[in-house]
Amino acid sequence: MTVTDYVITFATSAILGLILTPMAIGMAVRWRIAEKPNGRTGRGEIAHIGGVAVIGAIVFSLIPVFLFFLPDHPVNRAFLPVIISSGFLIFLLGIIDDLRSLHYLYKLFFQITVSIFVAAGGLGLLEHFNLVELSMTTAVLTSILIAFWMLAITTSFNLIDGIDGLAAGVAAISAAAFAAAGLIMGQPIVSALSLTVLGAALAFLRYNFPPAKIFMGDSGSLFFGLMFGLISLLFLVPGEKVLIRSLGSVIILSLPLLDTGLAFIRRVMSGRPPFEADHMHIHHILLFGCGSTRKVDMMLWSLSAVFGALGILTILGYTVALVVAVVLELAVFILALRRMVKFDMSREKAEEILSECGVSSSSMAVHND
Repeated sequence: MTVTDYVITFATSAILGLILTPMAIGMAVRWRIAEKPNGRTGRGEIAHIGGVAVIGAIVFSLIPVFLFFLPDHPVNRAFLPVIISSGFLIFLLGIIDDLRSLHYLYKLFFQITVSIFVAAGGLGLLEHFNLVELSMTTAVLTSILIAFWMLAITTSFNLIDGIDGLAAGVAAISAAAFAAAGLIMGQPIVSALSLTVLGAALAFLRYNFPPAKIFMGDSGSLFFGLMFGLISLLFLVPGEKVLIRSLGSVIILSLPLLDTGLAFIRRVMSGRPPFEADHMHIHHILLFGCGSTRKVDMMLWSLSAVFGALGILTILGYTVALVVAVVLELAVFILALRRMVKFDMSREKAEEILSECGVSSSSMAVHND
């Protein structure tokens, strides 16, 4: 792909996002589709089908990429059906949950199903095109590992979408990092997919920046997670420096992964189901401290950008960057968990802050009076 191809890919996704997002807002108004009663907003009715615009922008911008820009390589032919089919499944799950509020166990079941599908389908197609040759045992273990990774990253982006603008901003920053990594390592498909995500995320952020006019909903956050899962897996396909590339990918996506790990540990420690929603994520803890959604966004976007830069440097082979990233991850994890465990704000005060920031306190569960 040429520089012009990359620019067209990004611009197409961004323009489509800027067109489709207002259309989604208009659809929500006409069809009276507003944020679900148990959702995150405390500001009344706000459209929560933004995922339709995000997915539309990404999918339609990928058509010319695969038809005209990417070389006719077996990897591209193998992953196109995986992207289309898994994208449709995750969109279906997300939009049903946006409109019907699925129980978290049903949602988890469908996420696991999609993750297994990606793992089995992706490996199967790679073997079909003679890109990999694995024994039965290795194939099964690899499939389990891939399925776990896909489940983790889709869940992570779903959970971090808790305040206006945060998930879209983190998605844009992570996509920029993967686009740069793909260019550096000579993987056009990684850069192309990342640029479509970057364009769609920035366009959506135009309307999702606090105070948000529309939410991406589960359809959008799950689809972002799916795209990053696929992008990070494509990054490993060449089979060179797999460990370093894997570590770099994890570092780039550190913020949503850390938040998810903290959520699971916190809920288990408090005797609650690990997939049950609450308002004690990293962004909520910061929100209780500074009382400003925009300030929290800026802080966490900055942290995500640092992880993105460290991830790229790790991929380039800088051991110091890997060490710094691990230390930073541990520091964030320990400080956040300590603050969550020793949370001493009254429920009334926490609910007041959430309400002032336009966040529903319906699932506020961890507090000391």
